[in-house]
Amino acid sequence: MEFIANDPVFFWLLWGAVAMAGVVFGWSLRGGTYEREVREALSRMEQEKNTLARLYTHVKHQHDLREADFRRASLEVEKLRSLVQVLEEERATLLPDAPLNAARIAAAESAAAQYAQKVTALEVLTNSLRAQNAALSAQLASLQKDMGDWDTLYRGFKHTQERLAAYEQKSMELEKERNILEAELTKARTEIEQLQAELLTRTETTRSRGSRKGGVAAPQVDDLNNIKGMGPFVERLLSMGITTFAQIGRWDDDAVIAVAKTLDISPGKIYRDDWVGQALRLSGERR
Repeated sequence: MEFIANDPVFFWLLWGAVAMAGVVFGWSLRGGTYEREVREALSRMEQEKNTLARLYTHVKHQHDLREADFRRASLEVEKLRSLVQVLEEERATLLPDAPLNAARIAAAESAAAQYAQKVTALEVLTNSLRAQNAALSAQLASLQKDMGDWDTLYRGFKHTQERLAAYEQKSMELEKERNILEAELTKARTEIEQLQAELLTRTETTRSRGSRKGGVAAPQVDDLNNIKGMGPFVERLLSMGITTFAQIGRWDDDAVIAVAKTLDISPGKIYRDDWVGQALRLSGERR
């Protein structure tokens, strides 16, 4: 080591070799770093290129759209120019008639004002007619209701008339029946009077026969009070010569009617109290 340190040539050679090695190593390190930077730069350039390509495509599309809009606007401008030219021609044609047209326009505006007034008046009239129509509709509804009520009353009246006609018909029939019954009642009264006369005649004959025979046989007298319901009428029956249960037991319908008329009672009372049946039972018990 001391020999190497004392030999300047070898020292500088060694120093040069080490320096060269350091330089080579440094350049190698630098070359690797530069390559990575170049690659990253290339990658960024590629991305920017793609971005620019997309941006160009978008700008181209927008340019095409604007170009299409420009063409449409140009066509519309051409149409408007043609329309303006036509209107100019019409204007040139109408200019000589402008005063006349102004008079016509003034007359039309005056007529329009008059028509507006008429329309206003018609609107007022229409509103009035609508109000009248509403009132008439309400009145019509009320009249319809009244008609319905009158119809109901008319149907009731017709039904009442029909019932009245039926009642009149029935009344006529009842009147005929009443006349027939009055005739029959008159006939029955005549028969009852005849039966009463015969009954009184028989009673008087029986009494005269008994008085002629003298004391041969005393007339039989039953206690008629034993017949329920006959109590208030016993004396009058006795005065009529009805003194025994057997006499009452032989009463038929005509005799019951004649006795009821004489006693001034209803034959129904005699039937309800069953005077004949009670007399028959009492007569049988007595025997």
